[in-house]
Amino acid sequence: MSNLAVNKLISCDSEINKAAELLKVLSHPIRLKIICELGHDEKTVQQLIDLVGSTQSNVSQHLAIMRNSGVLHHRKNATQVLYSVSEEVAIHLVQLLKKNYC
Repeated sequence: MSNLAVNKLISCDSEINKAAELLKVLSHPIRLKIICELGHDEKTVQQLIDLVGSTQSNVSQHLAIMRNSGVLHHRKNATQVLYSVSEEVAIHLVQLLKKNYC
C-alpha cells in the first residue's frame, strides 16, 4: 500500500491518537466482552458481572477505565448503576471484529 493510500485512511494526528486510545481501551478481553454484552442496550453492573463472569471488583475496575476514557456512559437509578456505550465507533469496531473473527 502506498503512503498516499495510508494518508487517505487517517490523515490527522489527532484522529490517529483518538483511534489508538480507543484500541487501547478495548484491548483487554474483559473490556471487549463488556462492549459485546452492552451492544446497544443498557445494563446494570450486576448484569455485567454475571455476563462477563468475573468478580465485582474486577468488572468495576474495567468499567471505570472505560467510563473515564469516554467509551461508556453511566447513570444512577435509585441504588443501581446502569451502563451504556457512549462511543458508537466502539460498537462498529466490535462488529468488524465479529465479521472477521467469528
